[in-house]
Amino acid sequence: MKNIVEKNYGEVTVVERSDRKWGVIDSDGNEIVPFGKYGWIDGFEQGLCRVKNTERRHVEGLIFFCTDKWGIINEKGEEVLPCEYDNIWNFYGKGRFSTRVEKDGVARLVDFHDLNPSLPKRGTSPCDYDSVGYCEEERQTYDEYNGTYVQDEMGWSDQAIDDVLEGDPDAYWNID
Repeated sequence: MKNIVEKNYGEVTVVERSDRKWGVIDSDGNEIVPFGKYGWIDGFEQGLCRVKNTERRHVEGLIFFCTDKWGIINEKGEEVLPCEYDNIWNFYGKGRFSTRVEKDGVARLVDFHDLNPSLPKRGTSPCDYDSVGYCEEERQTYDEYNGTYVQDEMGWSDQAIDDVLEGDPDAYWNID
């Protein structure tokens, strides 16, 4: 198989092969996560990475994607958060100390320190961090507009929506 995507994250590389199977290899080319174990693998941030397990059903030669379940792995390929969540918010490239996970309609925060004890705990730095990793001194809230595209997908804070979009998150679609 030919590798069509390779993204290096220090000692590990996330690879997508031409057969659309994802895996993780180390710097020597050894498989850490076998190809095809997960339907998709995100980038590593602070030694952690979101993965998606996709259950596929074949009916009369057609493929139906039935369920996607999310989890988090470490750089050893170990599931530190099992693939049983309906959603795990993207944390790659965000510099956060926690992420939101959702299962059966219930959302909660997971601290990265609990998944990787070598990471600092929230509140242990000179700047106390809130639940999404923002410094209290420059606190941005994400309460009022939860569930909107502009906040959940684009990452805009409540303050930014109020200031730029005059409190109307649907106005985001009118930006050219």
